[in-house]
Amino acid sequence: MADLSILAGTYKGTRLKTPEAANTRPTSARVRKSLFDILGDLSGSSVLDLFAGTGALGLEAASRGAVSVTFVESERKAVESIKKNGLLFQGVKLDVIRQDVFRFLKKNDSLFDLILADPPYGKVNLDGLAELALQWLSPEGRLMIESSVRESWRPERARVKEYGDTQISIFSS
Repeated sequence: MADLSILAGTYKGTRLKTPEAANTRPTSARVRKSLFDILGDLSGSSVLDLFAGTGALGLEAASRGAVSVTFVESERKAVESIKKNGLLFQGVKLDVIRQDVFRFLKKNDSLFDLILADPPYGKVNLDGLAELALQWLSPEGRLMIESSVRESWRPERARVKEYGDTQISIFSS
């Protein structure tokens, strides 16, 4: 098992376990730090972590003040890992849903202040993902989609930042 650590907030330094066998590509510490610096204060936020993988993005949000985080991930080993790591985060409402992200978004009925999406590079229709996810943003909400710069996806409505091979696109509702 590899280790990731929470970078800031209440649970700073908490080590997260990640399953080796899961097909996950954790967001690098550098990109996570930059992303959360941009997002700022998350106190009281409800967060949706799509393609949750290791859960590091959603758990980082929990450490930085989010009151609830819903993780959506289809891979069983990743879901088990998120549930184990979630036990370390007392006082934050954490829901882990094992389901296809697009199926979840089509049936969802909740609004979120922040939606974090880190889909597998090159395997997801990013325009379709953005369109579906934007429906579930609360007023003043934000959507972040991580992608590879090699995907040549430059959404018009988003603030786009690049970090090496990683592109972060942030949409506001």
